[in-house]
Amino acid sequence: MVAKTFTGLENVLAAELTQLGAQKVQPVKRAVSFEGDQRLLYKTNLWSRSALSILKPVFEFDFNSQEEYYDILRSFAWDQIFHPSRSFAISTVAIESVFNNTHFLAQRTKDAIVDFFRDTANARPSVDVSNPDIKFNVYIFKQHCSVSLDSSGMPLFKRGYRKQTGPAPLNEVLAAGLIMLTGWDKQKPFYDPMCGSATFSIEAAMMALDMAPAAFRKDFSFLNWTDFNEPLWEELRLQANQIPQPSTFPDILASDINNKSMAVARQNIMEAGLLGRIRLEKRDFLLSRASHPQGVLVLNPPYGVRLENENIHEFYQKIGTSFKHNYPGFDAWIISPDKTLTHKIGLKPSEKHQVFNGQLDCTFLGYKIYSGSKKESKPQRPRLKPGLT
Repeated sequence: MVAKTFTGLENVLAAELTQLGAQKVQPVKRAVSFEGDQRLLYKTNLWSRSALSILKPVFEFDFNSQEEYYDILRSFAWDQIFHPSRSFAISTVAIESVFNNTHFLAQRTKDAIVDFFRDTANARPSVDVSNPDIKFNVYIFKQHCSVSLDSSGMPLFKRGYRKQTGPAPLNEVLAAGLIMLTGWDKQKPFYDPMCGSATFSIEAAMMALDMAPAAFRKDFSFLNWTDFNEPLWEELRLQANQIPQPSTFPDILASDINNKSMAVARQNIMEAGLLGRIRLEKRDFLLSRASHPQGVLVLNPPYGVRLENENIHEFYQKIGTSFKHNYPGFDAWIISPDKTLTHKIGLKPSEKHQVFNGQLDCTFLGYKIYSGSKKESKPQRPRLKPGLT
């Protein structure tokens, strides 16, 4: 199988899959390949925080022409995968192929599948590009084709708890992956001081509670496959919904200076069932101080296009000043698409990770804020270990 993710989260995802029981785990570009059974396929959809989708290969073949491609697909036993009453959609990628038009490639693939059912069952499955029951991925490199089923359907970042968003909302998978990159141990305080829709805080609280990130979801594409194992799926869902109450719980603080953001954050926290677990406060990050001697802070500040009545360069300078003077003992992290801005922070990062926030090429920077001199205190953050977070 293949689990897709964002650039920069491949190793985080590999660690998750290993903990879930995957074999032959291998990070590749924006994805991780692995082996496992049907139980693992279901578990990864339920439990992976850093995967966007889980693909299951159907078959591979070589071809020399567009006609041969169609003939091979038409002869495949598609009724072993789905019933013609189900709708389907196809996404395609072709590199150095006889197909130089991916739309035409998708059309020929659709024709082959529809013609198979017309010949064998006198039925015609429909195509639904917006909300299909079955999703196929076709990848062609030169004369080799790989066809996979997308078991997730909707991308796994659609957790189901976020009913409202603010401007430029952070993707849930990216938020969870960034938290895991910080090495947060789920025990130290966690601060989300420009919380927006509270995605960081909600993902952190779900980690601390060991909540399955997809526990709120009801729709997965594998539910529509002919080999769907309902008893197994219900068993796994039941286990995921039996959340043990931890003896201790970290202080998780979501704060923002904007009233609208605070209202959105409260609504999303309530939808996630985490009221009382996340401390929500209206406060100005630049003027407030930490109420703990150590912790982890993750910041997704406004970008220049979203910042009003403020010089963006001065704003980032103030962020650096607040890190240094108001959060001693913390591991402070910031995601930003502009290196000239993060340079204004004026501190030397201890870690850098290249990630993408939507189409924006961003850097995720970590700073160790020492209380006193470096010689007096050098707190070590735990490294990411293979394990479910």
